[in-house]
Amino acid sequence: MNRCLRQAFALIAVAAFSSVLVAAASSAGKPAITAVRLSGSPSRPVFTVTGHGLSVPKPRPTTSPSGQPLCPLQISGNAGFDYGNELFVIAWDGQPQSTNTQLYAASRYRPTLHELDCIGIVVLSHTAERITFTFGHGYQQYYSAKPRFIRNGDVVEVGVGGARYATVVRF
Repeated sequence: MNRCLRQAFALIAVAAFSSVLVAAASSAGKPAITAVRLSGSPSRPVFTVTGHGLSVPKPRPTTSPSGQPLCPLQISGNAGFDYGNELFVIAWDGQPQSTNTQLYAASRYRPTLHELDCIGIVVLSHTAERITFTFGHGYQQYYSAKPRFIRNGDVVEVGVGGARYATVVRF
């Protein structure tokens, strides 16, 4: 009887392990974000995105947003790049008196909607499990006053590939 129970448990364990492998294989290639952490400061936030299957896409457009027709701002310093809809940040005012209005988006380029974000992204490092980036200088140049820098209590959504993750800002 003990031998039969051990064999049954072994078969169950193998079946469970196999289903985990199948699930992992079926999700391979699809990015997943498990956490987004902010560090740095409101004037230079550093985003650390962790997960699996993460990658930095090619810039879209291939040049900086500075001085483009949809971003007439002449950005001094490193403007970063926009990445279409494959790597971006959207920030909302999450302050108690707020109506949760969108403050800005960074790095999106959607030409059919006539959108090119003047805030580019500067990738600091990346692996398949972690991407670290900050905003391009257009953020400091333009958003220091209008509407304002990101701050504790605001909400950010980060997109990488098809994965999305929203979190409350805490520096």
